[in-house]
Amino acid sequence: MALHTSVITTGPITPQVELKADEGGEFIVHGPTEPPLQELTTAELLQQQYDRYPEKVAVVSRWQKTTLTHRSLFDSSREIAQALVAHGVRPTDRVVVLAGNSIEYIELLFAVGGIGSVFTIMNPTFTAEEVLATVDFIEPKAIFIADRIGFRNNAKLLKELADKHQNPSLIVQLGTAEKVSSNVLSWHDFRHVQNSKTQPDLHSLEQYWGRGDPQDALSIQFTSGTTGSRKATVGTHSNLINNALLVGSRLGLTPDDILCCSPPLFHCFGLVCGPLATVIHGSTVIIPSDVFNAYASLRAMSEESCTVVNAVPTMFQAMLDHAKAKTLALKLCLRTGIIAGSSLSETLIQRLSVELGLTGLAYPFGMTELSCVSFMTTPSKVSLLNDRSSVGTPLPHTSAKVVDSDLITLPPDTRGELLVSGYLLFSGYHKNPQKTEEAIVRDAQGQPWLRTGDIVTLSASGACTVVGRVKDMIKKGGENIAPGDVEKVLEQHPDIATAAVVGIPNVRLGEMITAFIQRAPDAQGGLKSKDVKIWLRSRIATHKIPDHVLWIGEVAGVPDRLPVNASGKVLKTELSAIASSLVRGDLC
Repeated sequence: MALHTSVITTGPITPQVELKADEGGEFIVHGPTEPPLQELTTAELLQQQYDRYPEKVAVVSRWQKTTLTHRSLFDSSREIAQALVAHGVRPTDRVVVLAGNSIEYIELLFAVGGIGSVFTIMNPTFTAEEVLATVDFIEPKAIFIADRIGFRNNAKLLKELADKHQNPSLIVQLGTAEKVSSNVLSWHDFRHVQNSKTQPDLHSLEQYWGRGDPQDALSIQFTSGTTGSRKATVGTHSNLINNALLVGSRLGLTPDDILCCSPPLFHCFGLVCGPLATVIHGSTVIIPSDVFNAYASLRAMSEESCTVVNAVPTMFQAMLDHAKAKTLALKLCLRTGIIAGSSLSETLIQRLSVELGLTGLAYPFGMTELSCVSFMTTPSKVSLLNDRSSVGTPLPHTSAKVVDSDLITLPPDTRGELLVSGYLLFSGYHKNPQKTEEAIVRDAQGQPWLRTGDIVTLSASGACTVVGRVKDMIKKGGENIAPGDVEKVLEQHPDIATAAVVGIPNVRLGEMITAFIQRAPDAQGGLKSKDVKIWLRSRIATHKIPDHVLWIGEVAGVPDRLPVNASGKVLKTELSAIASSLVRGDLC
């Protein structure tokens, strides 16, 4: 075992943001320096929590009716690691996992990381063609695929991988269904190797277990961007473990907390802010279902006495709208949680406060390239009922600045692109040095900064307000319009639950503005497109008023709900395509 000593603190840490103007007059915001960063690998983290909380429950998977203590998580992760070693998996080898939220997902994370291999996460929504292309790109040593994820049956995909691909040589079928091919191992057979040639050897495991360095690669996660092709982001043990530590610290996680994890574990929000954060703080994570289910999450929060819940706005909305919500809400004892993924509507925050008693939510900002979270509000200090615009201040050991298109640092309260630096910067994009070079710039001192692609402002007190994505900016008649500016005003209307604003091509103006609007559940009706435009006239500049309004679920060709990816981000490219088609047909 490598020698990396550390002491992990639990409980709330009050952020003390440092504001700095360097010798060149640059305005840079630095997060606090407490708690200190931890130099740990996942193997060392497991050992530490095993020593500290051996019999405390670490993970509960309700849909699998399975519970793991820190002792059993440690033991099962090592058992799986032994089987990996026996099948020829070695440090730096990539191990692909395609599954829903489950006990096995968490065990594999720690088993793969424990021997220095790279936990490579595949999105369950990938098509069969995307999965096969990703396997060719990643070139994994092993792949683990659930035979079923929600309503998706992966039997055909498993068989195609087993019959047509030589790489990987090890394919393991997770789940209880009958094996689809003789070239596939069941999860049970993989874990209980009987063949003498591959019999796990404890001595062989000890050659690799815990021998890595915190700066070694732990994961490859595919970006969840809403435009362009996905990129494979490499994160280190230090990246992910420290981000989990610092997110949990700002939430005030303690060993007494029980966290309901509704987001998918294949996304950094689910993985880092869920099981990694709870393990490092000695808390308990609850997995309600393999894919999100509003009723399962509500029951989990009620019956497991959860104190913390993480979800994206669409998930919270589904919970609130469920027929059993009012009954189950009577037994809730939630104190905090994270709501992440997209802008917050006033209606949603009010309903969460009134109907679920959830007033202490934190609102973060982050991305896969930044380990997950870089900015976050402090639940004990800021109520989202009073301020839904700011994503808070930087997490500890995180620096930020805002630059113009020439990368010149801008003063406070000036819009520009957000650049972030610190321990949380990813290692790079797998097999894509060009994109890595484009994403990371270095200042005069050689310090690396990630170009986030987000337009923000940083206040004099260090608070960040996200205006929108650089790629989402609408260019109309020579003016740059941030969709977020329009969305936030629209969502102030009492009859509007949520809004998404996009640009569509226009020969004369360059782009025109289309607003997709969802009526509030208690809306009285009668609100028309012209009423919306009249209402906006006294609230935003005339050139920002939408040219077209499309009512969600009320117009042919408009979906019943906003299309979002698995992390809750609105897919604006899809909305732009829909709007372009409907506008040509004069349907709005």
